[in-house]
Parts: sequence; structure tokens; C-alpha cells
Amino acid sequence: MNILLVGASGFIGSHLLEALSAAGHRVIATSRSGWGPLLPEVEWLPLDLARLADEPDYFAWPDAVDLVINATGLFSADAEAMARAQDRGPRALFKRAALHGAGVLQISALGAGSQPEVPFLASKAAADDYLLGLGIPAVVLRPSLVIGPGGASSVWLTRLSPWPLIPLLDRQARTRPLHVADLAAAVLALLRHWPDSGVLPLVGAESMTQGDLLDRLRVAQGWAPGRYLQVPAPLARLGAWLGDRCGWRALNSQLLRLARTDNLASAEPLGKACGYRAAFLSSRLRDWPKRADSLAAVGRPLLLGSLAAVWLGTALVCLGPGREWGVRIMAELGVAAGPGAWAVIAGAVLDGLLGVGMLLRRWRRPVLLAQMALMLGYTLAIGILLPHYWFDPYMAVGKNLVLLAASAWLYGLEPSARNTPK
Repeated sequence: MNILLVGASGFIGSHLLEALSAAGHRVIATSRSGWGPLLPEVEWLPLDLARLADEPDYFAWPDAVDLVINATGLFSADAEAMARAQDRGPRALFKRAALHGAGVLQISALGAGSQPEVPFLASKAAADDYLLGLGIPAVVLRPSLVIGPGGASSVWLTRLSPWPLIPLLDRQARTRPLHVADLAAAVLALLRHWPDSGVLPLVGAESMTQGDLLDRLRVAQGWAPGRYLQVPAPLARLGAWLGDRCGWRALNSQLLRLARTDNLASAEPLGKACGYRAAFLSSRLRDWPKRADSLAAVGRPLLLGSLAAVWLGTALVCLGPGREWGVRIMAELGVAAGPGAWAVIAGAVLDGLLGVGMLLRRWRRPVLLAQMALMLGYTLAIGILLPHYWFDPYMAVGKNLVLLAASAWLYGLEPSARNTPK
């Protein structure tokens, strides 16, 4: 089958792309940049649904497309951006598909149509209704929470999983999450047994709370079930209010509403339509999540903050109560008081700049290199010129070796500028 896969570089789209290619389908994959992984029988084209909403004819329709799969999605605090990407853009896409005689499989979201107060779901539902009103072969697949490697919500869940006490927005609301591999398998089943047009929910095999889901992730990584603390309602509302105004994706008012609402459906309609039912989630958690990755996701920001605090704290100390101590150390090196004082001030300013640079993503890699070079230089100079400092009972100089190792680890994890998404 010739398939136009829209949003092929996203979380769901990328997994669908691999599955469709492996199943032998010819796929025309789209992303905003027009680039993606090179796979058999895959051609890449640029397509931005937000632009398509304003310029419906800007995208040159490929020849001989049998089916359009729309796997795009945008969860944002910006309702207008979601309307463009999830409603008006898809409407233009569906209209073009109808004109060219192609069927459509729309990857929507469970809850679309029943929670109009949530902009993410409302925009999905509007596009779903428009598609089903075109009178073409069309199926709207509404998956529950989809987890797996690369998903935005999955990243946050794996970051929470190692914590000894895990804060949750709600401990009662239930959903039926599924692994992204089950979504891909369900799509392949639908292509083999295309049903009548309509809406089909796609849910996992089990109903669970947020804590239950995190327990599955923890056990898969070799940890015991977790301990949980529900965030106090006033604090959660304050965080959501701030998230709406700051554009946070991890916490905003619609996420809070979703977290507090049951989102359940039956697996029977999909089973009857194409014979597919999702596997139990635990059976899918063999290669993901990885314990080392989850710990790194938690440890990296903590270590970045700690190193920034060390450099900024050193700067403040050297400009304040530790200034005279620094001058005495310079005197041990044979530097006179006046130049020694200026050297301490210059070093403090440099330390402060390095601390600030740690907090700026654009400069973090070169700053980490500069820190390692500076610490190595300090350690070698002290070791050669003032070797007695190695016998400090608090091992102040020796701790530079730990900071060097931590900086090298962070440098290895930090993406280079050319690998950072634009």
C-alpha cells in the first residue's frame, strides 16, 4: 500500500514509520524539515500542518497515495497553536486526501469529544468530526496514554520513577495506558482488516492509576514499587496557573484537568473491527525504560545545578569573606599583595562567569570544557608549587578530581549545537 505518513518524525509517527516499512508498505513520510531516517521504501517530504492551515495548496500532493495516516500531535499551553496543528491543518490535509481519492487514518486521542474544556482534546475532536463528515473511507483511532522510548510524557514518567518519594497530581484517576508498539501493531491490523468508517478507541489491557503506572516502570528497572505523595490542591493549581503563563508543557491547567479525570474505554470495538488487543503493559517493558537512563535523567539537572552553585559560590566567597585567604595563597606563590588581590578578583569573576554559563544551554558545552581546563590547571599548579595543600584533611584539592569527572560526564551527555533540534 502507498501511505502518506504525516508527522513521521514525532514519537508516534517514528514508531509507525518503522512498523510500516518493516511490513513492506511504500511510505511517503513527512516532517517539517523534510528529513528523517533512511528506511526501505521510504521517501521524505517537508510538510508543516500549521502552514497548511493558512496555505492549503502549498504542499504538492504525491502521486498514487492510497491512505493518509495523520500521526501529528501537539500538547501545548498555546490553544491557538494546537488549533492550527491539530484542527485547521488536518482539515486542509483531509480535504486534499478526499480530492485525490485517498482514505484517512487519523490518530486522535482518547477523550476527544467528551472533554471539550481541554483544548488539546477539543482540537483533536474538531478535526475528527470534520474528517468523518467528508464521506470518505476514514477511521479515527483514539489511543489512551501511549508510552515508550521518545515520548514526551514517557520522559517525565521515567524521570519521576527513581525518586524515593514521588509527587503526583492525582492518586485516584484511572486510565488504560499502552505501549507504542501496541499502537503500531493496531495500525497494521487495521490496514489488514479495514473497518467501516468511524471511531475506534485503543486502550491498554489494564486500568491503572498514575501510581500503578509508575510502579510498572519501577519494577521493569529493578526497583520496588514506589511511595507517592499527592501534591496539595492549592499548590497544584498555582503550578498550573504559572504553567499556563510560562508555556510549560509539563504542568498547566489542561494537564492538571487530564490528570484528575478518568479516561477509560473498552477494548472490544477495536478487537471486533480488526482482531487486535493490546498486550499487558508489563510484557512490553523489557528493553525500556533503562535504569541507567532514568538515573541520568534525574542526576543530570541536579549535577548541573550543583556545579553551577559551586562556581557561583566560589566567586562570591572570593569577593567577600575569602578574599584575604586568597591573597595569602597568592603570597605563598610569591605574588605581592596588590597584584595578588587583583588576581583573586579576576579569578572570582571568571568563576562567576563559568557558573552563569552552566545555566545557559547555548554555552554549556564550551563552558564545561573551560571548567575542566581550569580545574586541571589549578590542580597541577597547586600540586607542583604548593604540594602541602594535598595534605589538607578536608582534601579540598583532591575534590577537584571528582568535579573533573562530573564535568566530563555532563559534557558527554550535553548535545552539540549541530545535533540540537531547531
